[in-house]
Amino acid sequence: MISLHGLTKVFPGGVHALDGIDLTVADGEFFALLGPSGCGKTTLLRTIAGLETPTSGTIRINEQDVTTLPPGRRDVAMVFQDYAIFPHMNVTDNIAYPLRIKKVPRAERTTKAADVAATLSLTELLHRRPGQLSGGQQQRVALARAIACHPTVFLFDEPLSNLDARLRLEARTFLKRLQRDLAVTTVFVTHDQAEALALADRIAVMSQGRMIQVGTPSDIFQRPATTFVASFIGSTPMNLLPGTVTGGALHVAGAVLPTTLPDGQDILYGVRPEYTDLSTTERPDAFPGTVAVLENLGTATLVTLETDSRFIQVVVPEGAEPPLGTPGWAVPRQNRALLYHDGQLIS
Repeated sequence: MISLHGLTKVFPGGVHALDGIDLTVADGEFFALLGPSGCGKTTLLRTIAGLETPTSGTIRINEQDVTTLPPGRRDVAMVFQDYAIFPHMNVTDNIAYPLRIKKVPRAERTTKAADVAATLSLTELLHRRPGQLSGGQQQRVALARAIACHPTVFLFDEPLSNLDARLRLEARTFLKRLQRDLAVTTVFVTHDQAEALALADRIAVMSQGRMIQVGTPSDIFQRPATTFVASFIGSTPMNLLPGTVTGGALHVAGAVLPTTLPDGQDILYGVRPEYTDLSTTERPDAFPGTVAVLENLGTATLVTLETDSRFIQVVVPEGAEPPLGTPGWAVPRQNRALLYHDGQLIS
């Protein structure tokens, strides 16, 4: 278990990379740190690893206070974005390097490296050097090196970002299965929300050194706690439309919707394109617009409706695309709609 309490990191110049982080990662959990570039997620990972010293706060791993311990005494293994494998060593020596540092006899560490390599389909590559490997093979070597020393915690800093799209999908499935089989507590940093949703047991969405929301992938996707999370999560951003309650009804982007909120309250009405249907006939509970853009998503199409002052997006099934320039009405599914006030979820 990893426990962080009041963790802050202030860099020279007064830059608050981490601002009072409180977090507990359960034993065996796959936990993702998600957020835009510069939000503090890599700094947090490096602080857990001992590569950065916190300005204040404590870090505990399995109830042991490791805040001031050097990285080598924390029993963690880190896989970096660029893999950081040694170009002058072959695959065997790269995998066995942590065991060499621990002064494990050469024959034993060579055997261990071969065993780990076999589990990652690297046996045929043991005598090659990194320059002779593909990106996916280098990634597996970095994973094998992390596994070889049987750490208490895995720390992954965007390890899939250097792979092409197809290889990323394959590596994602492989990494999820590997973590489940090893049952090692894992903290995974990414800016790719699809990656976090697919891999993690829980996700922390970060912004400006703070954790904005922590929850399961379903929680984060279906009920984002703030408009920041709502606009950041999802392969297509959530429609966030300003509205006002008047006469006991919610008036939003040309639609009149039922509500229990008091008159006069200003809100943002949020609904994902995936939870919005498209009608070709006028409806009072729909947002009117003109079809401005069609984007092929493979098995579906993202339709963008242009209204007087904004764009509204709808996902329609393959083959149900309306012609460009025609009128359309976006019909929100009321049981999927969310209401925000001052950037916070209220309903």
